[in-house]
Amino acid sequence: MIEEAQFNRVTLDCMTALRRRLKQDQGVVIRLGEPDALQRLVEASQNSADDVIRKLGSQLADLIRPSAPPESEPAMGQGAIAARQYHARTSRHTLEPESVPVSSGTSVRIYRGQVIRG
Repeated sequence: MIEEAQFNRVTLDCMTALRRRLKQDQGVVIRLGEPDALQRLVEASQNSADDVIRKLGSQLADLIRPSAPPESEPAMGQGAIAARQYHARTSRHTLEPESVPVSSGTSVRIYRGQVIRG
């Protein structure tokens, strides 16, 4: 299935052009609303003798191919929330609860991940 981020106007134009060419050339009718329409379009284009259809099929396959996740970049110049999310994604260790010595008469609270003694 195609991801929402990959489905745009270029992808739709390529799908409709390929669908028209396949219908004219091979008589294959593929409705774009079908769940397996993308796979059928790409497979039918690979079996075609027409170079234009094969080129459209390979272009569509490239458009719907999942993109590689971006390489992790340092969290420089980002806001506090983005930096924390970056740190959470890149840290491999599990957080263990800290042992906080509590003396009588002082209260200890945790506010936004920080220990506050009061």
